[in-house]
Amino acid sequence: MKQHDTAAPAGLPPEGYKDLLLDAICVVDANGNVVNISGACERIFGYTPAEMIGKNMLDLVHPDDLERTLQSIARVMDGYLQSYFENRYVRKDGDTVSISWSAAWSEEHQVRVAVARDITQRHTDDNALVVRQLLPLALPCWRLSASPRMLFTPDGVRITLSAQDHAVLLVIMSTDGVITRRAIVEALGEDFLDYDQRRLDTQIRRLRRKVQQAGAQPLPISTLRAVGFRFYEKATISR
Repeated sequence: MKQHDTAAPAGLPPEGYKDLLLDAICVVDANGNVVNISGACERIFGYTPAEMIGKNMLDLVHPDDLERTLQSIARVMDGYLQSYFENRYVRKDGDTVSISWSAAWSEEHQVRVAVARDITQRHTDDNALVVRQLLPLALPCWRLSASPRMLFTPDGVRITLSAQDHAVLLVIMSTDGVITRRAIVEALGEDFLDYDQRRLDTQIRRLRRKVQQAGAQPLPISTLRAVGFRFYEKATISR
């Protein structure tokens, strides 16, 4: 029987295959310094692999995304498998690039291995997603479930909710705009004029703390004093 030759094509060593990928494979040490990176880094970040070696990846993170990037790194270092995380980096030429990451920490080798995908073209100027049909896969997002009562984060963390937690999130996540305090209070079956507004603020703080304690990314609810609240990231609701 004739055996097939499984050797790599002439001129392309096995290690060279990763440089043909559109996504960058990045290996960093415990401090975030690059120890190995594939050739796609130049297309994504503007730096050659030689320029990237020894560079700390946090130095390239967009300042507005640094805090939540540090939180994501902390979860990965604790052993959590990061299947999806999105943030922005500043390229060598000064432009901003949006990156989708998957990452894992190797305790044995003391390195963090991550795959970076450039998703800049998935966003319009106002940071909204382009038509879904143009995307190869639906992007992960926050998801609220009624049965069971749970909040699912984009990076896969599941958070069990009380009935009141669910009721509050259901109202806030049901619209892209600002939801008034009156609408939330009335959804809870309370009289707005008799309701102590401090209870609502306490409820939101407790929800934020619950999500944080679950090791998830921060709950994306902004507070507009004397007006209401807004859920400012993509979300779906399963009733």
